[in-house]
Amino acid sequence: MSDKKKILVTLDGSKRSGRSVDYLCRFKPFRNSKVTLFNITTPVPEAYYDLTQDFFNKIAVSQVKAWETGQKTIMTEFLKEARQKMIAAGYAPDNIEFKLISREKGIARGILNEIKNNQYHGLVIRRKGSANSIIGVTMGGVAAKLVEKADFIPLMIAGTREIQHDLCIAVDGSTGSKHAIQYTADMMGKTNCRILLCAIMRSTVIDSEPEGKAAPFLDMSLQAKHQLNEAMAEAKQTLTQAGISKDRIGARLIQGAQSRAGALLDTARAEKCDTIVMGRKGMSDVDNFDLGRIPRKIIFASRKFTIWLIP
Repeated sequence: MSDKKKILVTLDGSKRSGRSVDYLCRFKPFRNSKVTLFNITTPVPEAYYDLTQDFFNKIAVSQVKAWETGQKTIMTEFLKEARQKMIAAGYAPDNIEFKLISREKGIARGILNEIKNNQYHGLVIRRKGSANSIIGVTMGGVAAKLVEKADFIPLMIAGTREIQHDLCIAVDGSTGSKHAIQYTADMMGKTNCRILLCAIMRSTVIDSEPEGKAAPFLDMSLQAKHQLNEAMAEAKQTLTQAGISKDRIGARLIQGAQSRAGALLDTARAEKCDTIVMGRKGMSDVDNFDLGRIPRKIIFASRKFTIWLIP
């Protein structure tokens, strides 16, 4: 059995999905993966073909059938061109396939079923597709559903920032954060990427023993700071063991942040990162929620960044 990572990429033939192809072409670590370019077409309802009893309806039905066939042809050509573009960018031809299926129920449900029926290691989507071009809307309906429901597979939301292979990983010591670090190590190992480990605290503390009435609170903050430093040290070890050079890994501990999501975005922008990597949940791992509060804020506030969301 091949040990190559299998990536599913959803495309709808729009200019936006064309940018997903551009992302795949520029993101070099994916070139060693097996990639499936995937589309779900919406067929004409069966009720249209019930109209064939009437002569005039037969003409309308034949026109609709021709439209349906034409749409499939257009989408097939789009997927073929996307495949050729990726091959030109350095992907092995045998590692790229495209799959075109007809819609049975919802688009999001069809994508989730495709993932569950195959052993994929990642899903690449965009925030909006061809059906949602409303100005001011951050995320389309299908993307929003996948963010909520695809909680069993690493999800990559392709952004518009130029890909320089500069990743910012949110570190908090949680299980989700550790999974995000390990996934990054698996995907980016033995590459020349640059990784920034970012941990964020609301409080500000110094490395000294607290005294007086404030001692209990300060002691908790100091302990939290030490735990975050330990988490970043552990993360750095995981990444270096995967083959990433130590001088390509940075660490930042942000203190006194009013908003942890805001501080993470500000740091990623200041460090000129193109990708933000997070676990789906942080330290407050609530079973009833599929997505943590901070990842949710980051996704909806960071239109240009590529987001990796790791379960």
